[in-house]
Amino acid sequence: MPDLAAFRVTDRAAWNAFVEHAPYRSFPQLWEWGELRSTSGWRPIRVAVGESPDRPLAGAQVLVRHVPLVGWRLGYAPRGPIGQLDDPAVRKSLISALRDLGASAGIATLKVDPEATGESPFGAALLRSPWRASSKVQPPRTRLIDLAPDEETLLANLGKKHRQYVHKAERDGVTIQHFDGSTDEATASQALADFYAIYTHTAERAGFVARVPAYYEQVWKLFAAAGHARLSFAALDGARVATLFHFTCGDRAAEAYGGMTDAGAESRANYLLKWEAIRAFRADRFSSYDLWGIATGGIAQFKEGFGGRQVDYVGARDLPLMPMQDAALRILLPAYGIAQRARLRLTGRKLAGSDD
Repeated sequence: MPDLAAFRVTDRAAWNAFVEHAPYRSFPQLWEWGELRSTSGWRPIRVAVGESPDRPLAGAQVLVRHVPLVGWRLGYAPRGPIGQLDDPAVRKSLISALRDLGASAGIATLKVDPEATGESPFGAALLRSPWRASSKVQPPRTRLIDLAPDEETLLANLGKKHRQYVHKAERDGVTIQHFDGSTDEATASQALADFYAIYTHTAERAGFVARVPAYYEQVWKLFAAAGHARLSFAALDGARVATLFHFTCGDRAAEAYGGMTDAGAESRANYLLKWEAIRAFRADRFSSYDLWGIATGGIAQFKEGFGGRQVDYVGARDLPLMPMQDAALRILLPAYGIAQRARLRLTGRKLAGSDD
C-alpha cells in the first residue's frame, strides 16, 4: 500500500459521504453530532488518513474539551474511529495521525468506543497496548436486527407474545405516524413537544434523567435537515401515547430515544410502534436496525422479543497521548465527575446534554 497522508476534513458533505459508507460507521461520527456537542463545550476536529484527501480510508471525529482548572484537554471520538481499520497499515497510520493531533491540540487522553467486536482485527487491536479500558459513554453492547429477510420472516422472528401484542394494538385502533426532515416546522414543533412530554414521563417512571427540551430541538434541527433523523408515534383515540426517535447513518438505523404513556403501555402501542419502525426502515432499504443498547430486566426482555442478535463491542478504550498529564487526569477527573453529579442532585437540574 502506498504511504498514507493525514489530513483534516473541513467540508461537511465530504465528511458525511465518508462516514456513511465507511466500515464501522455510526451516527455519532456524522458532522452534525460534532455541531451538536459544540454547544456544550466540545470542539469537533475531523482527522482522516488516505492516499489523498478525496479518498479517506479511515478517520475520526474527535471532540476536544478543556479540562477545568488545568491547561490540558480531553479528546473523545464517539463511536469512532471508523474506516478500513482491520488493515494494520491503515490502523497504524491513523494512530500516528491521532498522536499528532494530540500534540498539536494539547490532548492528554483520547477516548474511543467504536462499533468493533473483539473478534474483528480492529477490535482485537484495541484490546492490546497502547490502548487501555475506560469508563463507558456509549452502550458497549446492543441488539442488531438484520433487515435483509422478508417481512413475513421478520414478523416470525418476534416472540410469540410480541406478535400477539402487535396484533392487539392493531385491533384496538392504534395508528402510527412518522416525521422526518420534510415535515413542516409547525408540525415538527408540536411533534417534538409531544415527544418530550412522553419521554420525560418515561424518564420519571424509569428513574433516568432527561435533558432539557432545547437539546432535543437542536438534535432535530441538525439531523432532520441533513436527512439523518426520524420521529415516530403511536396514537390512540387521537392522542400520542408512544414515541421513538431514530438516527440514520448510511444504510443503518438506530433507535436512540423512546417512551410511552400509561395508556400506551396498556394498549401495547409501543409494540406496534417498534414493529412498524422496523418495517418502515426495511421498506426504505436499510440493512440493519440497532436497538441501541441492552438494559436489564423488563426492558431487555422487551428488546429481545423483537429478534435480532446480541453484539458485544470492545467498549470504551483510552489512548494516552501526554503520559504525565494523562496520569494526573486519571486522578482528577473521577473526583470532578462526582462533584458535578452531586451538584445536579442538589439543585434538581436536568442534564442539558454533553459527552461528559
